[in-house]
Amino acid sequence: MSRITRPLVASALCLALAGCAAVPDFWPARTQAAAAPTGIAGAEDLIRALFEAPDWEGTGGPRQARLAWMTPALAEASLRLDAATDDIGVGMEPSVGSNYIHVTGARYQTRPTPWGAEVHVRFLNTRQPRETRFELVMTDAGWRVADIVGTDPETGRTWRYTDQMAEVFAAVARGEGPRDPS
Repeated sequence: MSRITRPLVASALCLALAGCAAVPDFWPARTQAAAAPTGIAGAEDLIRALFEAPDWEGTGGPRQARLAWMTPALAEASLRLDAATDDIGVGMEPSVGSNYIHVTGARYQTRPTPWGAEVHVRFLNTRQPRETRFELVMTDAGWRVADIVGTDPETGRTWRYTDQMAEVFAAVARGEGPRDPS
């Protein structure tokens, strides 16, 4: 690369990255805490309460319902995604890895992580075995979900809710919006 093109490439890269500056507004980066918060049982209690609530709407529902279990950044990103996709979101309910929420036989396993806690839930959803990991951080309001990770039972592909949201936002920006899965 010549001395003339190097500054041009660097300037173009800075401009390209400036267009990505809004991404942290959607969800915070997981930063390592000085020490993992104590009392991770509270993280499991939050997830257990969600799975046992008869009227839980998963990642849907009104802002206050989302803020009761998601970080503010994740809740706002999911609300913006619903608005941009006519409530289709990522095309499935990430909390259960399916289009429907009909959970039975949930089993929970919780462990501390550098950023907070992870609650791994194994369950049947519409009689199909599923598992989802909830990554939680401690906020001023208590434990909140910062991301959801699951595995597609058909492909074995691991997915992350925040990555799926980013893909859908990009598709919407290209005019390729999501399609209703039903």
